[in-house]
Amino acid sequence: MTECLCPLCSSTRCELAETTEPPHRLVRCADCSLVFVDPIPDSGELSRHYDQDYYAEWVSTQRDKRERMWSRRLKGIENKSTGGDILDVGCGDGLFLELAKRNGWRVQGTDVSAYAAEFASERLGQSVFCGEIWDAGFHAQSFDVVTLWHVLEHTTHPTRVLQEARKVLKAGGTLVLAVPNLNDHLMRLAYRLVKGRKLRRFSLRDKEIHLFHFSVNSIQWLLEATGFECRQIGPDFGIVELAYRLVNWPAAALFYILGVHWYNSIQAVASPK
Repeated sequence: MTECLCPLCSSTRCELAETTEPPHRLVRCADCSLVFVDPIPDSGELSRHYDQDYYAEWVSTQRDKRERMWSRRLKGIENKSTGGDILDVGCGDGLFLELAKRNGWRVQGTDVSAYAAEFASERLGQSVFCGEIWDAGFHAQSFDVVTLWHVLEHTTHPTRVLQEARKVLKAGGTLVLAVPNLNDHLMRLAYRLVKGRKLRRFSLRDKEIHLFHFSVNSIQWLLEATGFECRQIGPDFGIVELAYRLVNWPAAALFYILGVHWYNSIQAVASPK
């Protein structure tokens, strides 16, 4: 065991999961299974990381692929919801909200990246809030749907983000979130076979800086602790590149056949209690 406090369940039963770049380390909670970076890097430094270079491929070579991905995700929401007000936390370049707006949704977005917030604002023709969701000033019970597409692993306060999402959701509203899966065993095996080395989980030099690594158990724990009832949990299919999708398909098949959670990313659908 190592001296540390789990930011989700406040357990002190933590152990070293992986050595990284000093002073940072990856720690695993023995009680809720969360793996997290300790200490958390400075939030201002992190927000500056998501600059124009970070989004360059999104708005150029990946644009068409990402539009198809967002269309699939939006269709999944619209199969369960009749429309209304939707908030996308960590909206990035705003493409998901643009598609939702075309389909008649009233949309709002937030992002901690100044570049992303400005880009999305221009794309949508309306203001996107730059900063954390709790600073945006949204009224309680304002939204029918709140989405967090691969946001919680980047934020410095995932519990606070979900508490605020719970506050701004209407009674009977829907939360949809996706996060990378800590137990993506097939993807990690494929990476090791192709690259000849283990896939690291954290570095400040990585394009994707993941501060929290969730399993199905820790996501369910977090949803319960922040006032949500988890209605559905399973694979997230928001993968753009074909090679990664080819690895993810058999992992997803294992889930549907055997209930094994080895797929690349988790998608959870929840409602306020």
